[in-house]
Order: sequence, then C-alpha cells, then structure tokens
Amino acid sequence: MTRIATNAASQSALLDLMRAQRAVHDAQQQLSTGKLAQDLKGIGHRAESLSAAYGAKSRAQSYEEAAIRTSAKLEMTDTALGKLSEAATELRLALTTTDGTFIMDQVQVAFEKARNVMSMQHAGAYLFGGTRGDTDPFAADTLDDLVAAASVDDVFVTSNRRTAVRLDDHISVETGFLAGEVGRDLFAAFKRIAEFDAGANGPFDGPLDATQQAYVQAEIANVLNAFDRLNDRVGENGARQSQVENLQQSQKDKAVYLDQLIGNLEDADMADAASRLQQAQAAVEVSAATFSSLSQVSLLPFLR
Repeated sequence: MTRIATNAASQSALLDLMRAQRAVHDAQQQLSTGKLAQDLKGIGHRAESLSAAYGAKSRAQSYEEAAIRTSAKLEMTDTALGKLSEAATELRLALTTTDGTFIMDQVQVAFEKARNVMSMQHAGAYLFGGTRGDTDPFAADTLDDLVAAASVDDVFVTSNRRTAVRLDDHISVETGFLAGEVGRDLFAAFKRIAEFDAGANGPFDGPLDATQQAYVQAEIANVLNAFDRLNDRVGENGARQSQVENLQQSQKDKAVYLDQLIGNLEDADMADAASRLQQAQAAVEVSAATFSSLSQVSLLPFLR
C-alpha cells in the first residue's frame, strides 16, 4: 500500500512540475515575442476576431496603396490638362495677330505640344486611352494627318470607358479622361485652321486679307470655348484628387485603428507575463523539490 501511494504521489508531483515548466515556457515566449501566442490556435476564442481584423487591415492597406498610385496618376493628368490649356492659349494669342505666316508657325508649335500631351503615359499605359491603355489614343502625327481625317473624332483611338479604381469596399473612382473628351474641341480648331490654310482662301502667308481676318476672328471664339472646356476638366480632375486624398487618409486611419485592435487581441501584457514567469519559476522549484523528495521515499528506514 505504501508503494502504491508513493507512486501516485510521484506521478502527481511530476505532472505539477511539467505544468509549471510549461507555464515558464509560455511566459518566456510572451516576454520575448510580445505576443500571447505564436499562432491563432493559442489565441483561443479571440482567433476569429483576430483573423477578421487582419483581413480588414490588409484590405485597408491595399486601398491606401491604390489611392497613392491614383493620386500620382491624377497629378500627371492635371499636368497634362495644364499643357493642353497652354496650347489653347498659345493658339488664341496667335490668332490675335494679322501676320499669317506667324499664325501658321504658332499653330504648328501649339499642335505639336498638344499632340505630345495626348500621347503621355503613366505606369506604362496611355493617360487618355481609357481602358484601352496599350494603344496611342491619338492617331494624327502631323497637321496633314489631322486634315486628312474625315472628322476630328477619327483621330482618337480609345475605348469608350474611362479607367476606374476601387478605393473602398463600396467606392470606385474614375481615374482618367478619354482623349476625345479633353482634345476634341482643341484639335477641331487646329483642323479647321489647317483646312482653311489649305483651301481656296488660303494660305496664311504674310498679312491677312479681309476674308482671312474675318475667319480668324470667328475662330478665336471657338478656341476660347475649347479653353473653357479644358478648364472644366481641370476642375473635375481636381475634385477627384480631393476625393482620393480623403479616401487615402480614411484607409490610413482605418489601418491604424485595426492595428491597435489587433494589438489588443494578440499582444501580451508584459508586466503580467513577467509576474507569471516569476510565479511559474517558483512553482518549478517547489514541484521539482517535491518530486525529488517523493522519488527517494522507500520502506527501508521503517524495516531497520
């Protein structure tokens, strides 16, 4: 009976020692990593909430990164629209003179500036190509090409949809304009002037005659309209920039909040872990001493 009782006590002491050692290990792990556990299994009932929080944080960070890329594209779009407005201004100023040769020289300069803008790219895709970003959205390399087109719309090679990006679970933002939307009015003016220059009342060469002056005066109003519509696009793009900036900040704030939530779910209380380590180490010493003492118990002292 004594042997059986001693064996049972030894087993119990051994289990106590193993539990205390495990508690020491767990506390040491928490102190070294700062985490409650090394995997979701160790988190227990918090695992589902923690997994959902990580997923939400990942989405918020992805949306924030998308907003940063979108902001860069909208910034380039603003620059491009500004250059188109400059080309329209240069064209208008040229038409206020009475020197036909100067007018056509400036028309050529303004056309080339505007034409280059239409072929601008961002991140490997044409800025004004819409969802068809792999094809140059403007097919007229020269004024002669523009004149040869049946209509100004024939030189725009784009999809019929603007590009868009999702910046929240329920919010998508258009990120571009189609070439025809930004360039139709301006290039229509270029086309009309070049056609007039090549027509029966042309060319613009030297001082303008009465017919040419009347035409030029009428065309100035069209160029002003093109300039105004470009400014409308600048305003629309600016509104998008503001929206994207707000969404970017919103996603950044959301990620910070979720990071704090994740910390509350998985981070260890370092003071508590240190206290538990001390208690567990003390328990190991007591359990080890008890197990050692029970392991040496025998009937020999009682038989002497």
